[in-house]
Amino acid sequence: MERARNLLAQELGGNIPETDLSWPISLYCYAAKPIAIEEYLKAAGEYREERWIRLPEAPTVDSELLEPLCSIMNSIISHFGLSGTNAAREAINTHVTPFKSEFFDSLGHSSAPDIVIKACGPSFSIPEAAIIGFSNIASFFSAKPVIDPTEVSIQVAAMTACAKHMFIQQPNRFYVRSLVISPDQALLFHFDRGAQQTLPFNIHKDPQTFVRLILGLCSTDERTLGLDDSIQWSIGVDGVKTRGTLKTIGSDNKVVVYDLVMEEDPFVRSSIRGRGTTCWPVKNPNGERFIVKDYWFSGDRETEYELLKEAKGLSGVCQMVSYEDCRAQTKIFRGDTSAFTKGTFHNRTAIRIVMKAYGPSIENFSTVEQVLAALRDAIAGHKALLDRDIIHRDISPNNILLGQPDAEAGERGVLIDLDIASRTNAPFTLIRADFNMGTRMFQSLMVLRTYQFGQDIISAHDYLDDLESFFWVFSYLLLTYKADGKRAARNYLQDDVSSWGQDPSVAFMAKFVFLDDDSMDWEIEKLMDEGWRYACTELFSKFRVYMNTLARKKKRLISKCNSVTGDGFPNRFSSLLENVDEHYEYVLGLFDDALKKVKEDSQPIPDSTSTLVPHATSTSVASPATVPNQLLPVPQISSLPSLSDASSSALPSTHSEPPSSNAQPSTPSEPSSLGELSAPSRSPKRRSEDAELDDFPSDSKR
Repeated sequence: MERARNLLAQELGGNIPETDLSWPISLYCYAAKPIAIEEYLKAAGEYREERWIRLPEAPTVDSELLEPLCSIMNSIISHFGLSGTNAAREAINTHVTPFKSEFFDSLGHSSAPDIVIKACGPSFSIPEAAIIGFSNIASFFSAKPVIDPTEVSIQVAAMTACAKHMFIQQPNRFYVRSLVISPDQALLFHFDRGAQQTLPFNIHKDPQTFVRLILGLCSTDERTLGLDDSIQWSIGVDGVKTRGTLKTIGSDNKVVVYDLVMEEDPFVRSSIRGRGTTCWPVKNPNGERFIVKDYWFSGDRETEYELLKEAKGLSGVCQMVSYEDCRAQTKIFRGDTSAFTKGTFHNRTAIRIVMKAYGPSIENFSTVEQVLAALRDAIAGHKALLDRDIIHRDISPNNILLGQPDAEAGERGVLIDLDIASRTNAPFTLIRADFNMGTRMFQSLMVLRTYQFGQDIISAHDYLDDLESFFWVFSYLLLTYKADGKRAARNYLQDDVSSWGQDPSVAFMAKFVFLDDDSMDWEIEKLMDEGWRYACTELFSKFRVYMNTLARKKKRLISKCNSVTGDGFPNRFSSLLENVDEHYEYVLGLFDDALKKVKEDSQPIPDSTSTLVPHATSTSVASPATVPNQLLPVPQISSLPSLSDASSSALPSTHSEPPSSNAQPSTPSEPSSLGELSAPSRSPKRRSEDAELDDFPSDSKR
């Protein structure tokens, strides 16, 4: 449980700002006039002599409060007419009525709330095989015998877990609010793309505020509840959504209404803090498909739609149809934020972008040719963006889509999600490498190492960081999937892959060993699915060596300041970055050669006299002498450093170097500065569990 609390606290950024009681007192004033609330308090029989008479004065356990609280809430709901409409509300004790509880498998605890407000209406749907769950509640409440300031972290974890599931099950949520209630106090929690809580207030001395909060949290107006009413559903007689629409602004500034593609679930980021990205599959009246992306933008960078304007016409990059700016702002949902400690609140703006539809994420591939072609064209798209001075900075499987089935070369894989992309010539504070930005599992070694660097050492996030991220995506696919796209059997290197997404120090060390280990080519070939081997063995080996060489070169340059940016910050890697075309040509050539192999006649599985390493089913372990020369890592490293060596300022030397600043561009068969490498010729499973790291480079860490 302690680990669960810590993880949830980390997701919220380590703290929840607290606001005074002026905020809850000001909320939902339109829900009922003071005179109407006074009439209820006098007539309902629930409040007498300045006390809610049903509530026990000194309960010892939570359950003693649940039925009394439900009775009070249902009394308020009934009196103010919220129980007899098509959007009826009802307070339910989940300790008595079965609730479809969701679980954090990695945390091992249930996130079922104590009391929920059952709801029906255009945004609510009865959960599968249950009567009530997170998909059909308006809000939730927690009951405590006492609100103990020393147990704040426990309460925060419980409320955060429930809010998290509401965002997932109700993907058109702007925000979630809830109350923690004791026999004499209540405090309000608010979750949007962060969190806020109030000080406790006395519900007996201020019954007006308590009634208004209950009315607001049970409202039949979806906007009041925190739902985005531009997305609406029709609900069938069985309580399940049958049809949905999404309303936005088109390219001609006129209102456009799209139909939701009901056969496909929206893609929803599970994290509470961050950009809150949600992608909706839609189609227009002509049946043309599009993707509508909703996310919350913050900071001084250019918005994604501004960068997508620059990307118009580029192959391998998603194409924008229209956008809608400033749909909502989190500061409007919050109480007074002026007194918050600097850095605890960042106003975010809701942005909606309509894009051309492509295929599903790259993890939905079904053939080797499909996945290699998608990676190849996405890398080419990345280069096209770079030619327009745009750096992506968040390469991951979620952000690489398969092209349409009939896509031509150049469109077989499409790079999406430019919401943390930036201009390469932007102010340095906006493009500084930062382990808090992007998708942890696929970050480069140098980006990961920023967790321990001071600002005077960190350079800009550059295109080589993204090229390395493409390598991690390729390696991830190779180890976790079979060549037909089905999940591979569990193997020991998958544990290493899992560690790539952990704490930056753990992820860095695991990736460093993976790149640098002399035996890794042999290990990978032994474990990879049979269908990968013919086309991908050499591709993996050369790609790994190339990225390792560049990573080592960067490591050595850390101690040298080759140039200084206009902002006075060092750009230590300028000598590596000058040969843009050569780097991309080499990597793209690797994929072109692999694709040629795929298209050749089907190759029989090599027999025991072939040059390939034994199959993964073999129980023998080859010694270095039995591994063919062409499979040995090049360049070879004499020894692997210890953990302390790996985090030092220098790496062991290597026999080959990446292209130097004065090198001539390499020909397809003869790279100029990686002499040992023979250059090649040139010619919905969405990972919603990935952490969407925060995007405040000016305020994070250091």
